[in-house]
Amino acid sequence: MALALREKFRGIKTLEILIHSTGGHSSVSFRLAQYFRRHCKQLNILVPIMAKSAATLLSLNADQIFMGEFAELGPLDTQLKDDLDKGGGYFSPLDEFRSVGFLREHAAELLDYLSFTLEERGMSVKQALHEAIPGVVGMMRPLYGQVDPSKLGSYRRALAEGEEYAKRLLSTRMDGDDAEELAEKLVWDYPAHDFVIDSTEALSIGLPVERFPVAQEKSLINALFGLAEYELPFLGFTMPQSQKSRRPTSRQRTPKQKSAPRKLPASAQAGPRVVAS
Repeated sequence: MALALREKFRGIKTLEILIHSTGGHSSVSFRLAQYFRRHCKQLNILVPIMAKSAATLLSLNADQIFMGEFAELGPLDTQLKDDLDKGGGYFSPLDEFRSVGFLREHAAELLDYLSFTLEERGMSVKQALHEAIPGVVGMMRPLYGQVDPSKLGSYRRALAEGEEYAKRLLSTRMDGDDAEELAEKLVWDYPAHDFVIDSTEALSIGLPVERFPVAQEKSLINALFGLAEYELPFLGFTMPQSQKSRRPTSRQRTPKQKSAPRKLPASAQAGPRVVAS
């Protein structure tokens, strides 16, 4: 869509992107964010409900991020697909690093416990450590043996990709050190990929967040659920009213009313829903 309308998509004073998405590919979001930023003076992101993961990445170089009362952004830890161990499911490589961190902490606590116990039984500090260390090594070796260094390296590269994209987008509106710190936080500091970053949290970490007026929030949510009711995922652009044709084409006409409303389909929650005006 962006390529098809590239000739008309330039010199825009204010560009507003309406997003409803659980995420996608970080590289695609990064390229879109750069593209939007280059072709407008003011970039606003509108998030009535959710802009998670790669959709959060898409918003990082915006001048303003307007969020609804129940809207949420999300952490930027990359999700990888595992066809072998997880049956084609997705997982966060950050989980692997947290597991290694737990092993490190557990080994240190175990060494403290064993050496202290031996000291209490009359050994010197040197003797206690001399006896405790082999015991800790023996207990921890089977656990560390489950760690695959090659996989861990590939996971680190995947996380570094999202972190670098975030840093580059954030640096368009903040100092380099602040951009690096915030990018690192969005990738590494949240406990789960689904963690809710609401408007209060987003503002506290340095994102330029404003709250929607209630009437506007309701209108946008109704529009999103209207698309979902007819299972109409939408990715495209709208023009100012003066540039629209007076008579809509068949693709622009309102769908016929169905006999019974549908529940929010899973397809309406996947992939970006972007409206630019």
